[in-house]
Amino acid sequence: MKHLKLGIIGFGFMGQWHNNHAGTMEEVDITAICDMDPAKLEKAEGAMAKYEDYHDLLKDPNVEWVMISVPNHLHRQVALDAARAKKHMIVEKPCAMNVAEFDEMYRAAQDNGVLFTVDQNRRWDRDYSVVKKVLEEGKLGNLYMIRSSHYGVFGKMHDWHVYPECGGGMLYDWGVHLIDQMLELIPGRIVRIAADMKEVVNEVDDYFKLWFYFDHGLTAEIELGTLLLKHMPRWYVSGDQGTLVVENIKADEGALYFPTGFRPSLPETAKNLDAGPTRTFSSKPEEAVREEPIPEVKQKHNDWNDFFRNVIGVINGTEEMAVKPEQVRRVLQVMELVRRAGESRTVIECPEGI
Repeated sequence: MKHLKLGIIGFGFMGQWHNNHAGTMEEVDITAICDMDPAKLEKAEGAMAKYEDYHDLLKDPNVEWVMISVPNHLHRQVALDAARAKKHMIVEKPCAMNVAEFDEMYRAAQDNGVLFTVDQNRRWDRDYSVVKKVLEEGKLGNLYMIRSSHYGVFGKMHDWHVYPECGGGMLYDWGVHLIDQMLELIPGRIVRIAADMKEVVNEVDDYFKLWFYFDHGLTAEIELGTLLLKHMPRWYVSGDQGTLVVENIKADEGALYFPTGFRPSLPETAKNLDAGPTRTFSSKPEEAVREEPIPEVKQKHNDWNDFFRNVIGVINGTEEMAVKPEQVRRVLQVMELVRRAGESRTVIECPEGI
């Protein structure tokens, strides 16, 4: 079996994460690391080469792949140099600041015959895997709503993520994951996008709410905030035959709900109800709804090494690349439209192919 011989460019939070986790895999050899800060390099344990200039790492013959985990605004130049050095590459998300940068990066990879993918590792999160399985099995019937949310309580963001010029903000941070997940879950074309984006306690976007209107009639909603002190369910999905609730990203709480039957008719007389004088929303007996546990999936939370297992499968010719360049490009296209919708506070009509 061929191994993934990897050099990590950028040894901050994510670079160290990849070293400490993927580096424990038998099929992954971390052959070199690079960071401008010598103090970060000292944190690395192992026999890998250490560089302060990434150009030197790109000259290392023991490096066949590079993981580009520098701040967002530096991805483009490092990727272009890696392509010219004939190094296959994994780029941290978001791959680029915009579609034009991505096109330049991917074209360079193609021109130099190197493989190119992006670390959209949250396709392997447990909560997403549960939702994907339920939808694939068609348990909910015809979907009419799907909602993804992710809330934080600390408010403030960190490190270079607080600077707009570095590609900071939550749309570039978590937004790219949540959008990627939604596009992978829902087939069809997005025809319109609406967005509400705010800077609540940071100088970059730290709250957003997005609406995607698909050509087959389904509306998807995504909400994220760094200062929302009471969590809503991570996923709320409903169809004409049932509802799925996944409470958190670990997917250790949640359930499927199914009606045992519909009332043949609504009450004709008014009764004293907690909801007031209403028939449609009058209280229902407990037996009207049947509850099932959420299905079991093989993914464990944060087992992101499945991403690297896929890359290793590509190297050995046993798998296709899971995160394909055309998927990455589509996410960046959607993010650009989200920003336009948020700035104009209007619904944006999407061009063909989104």
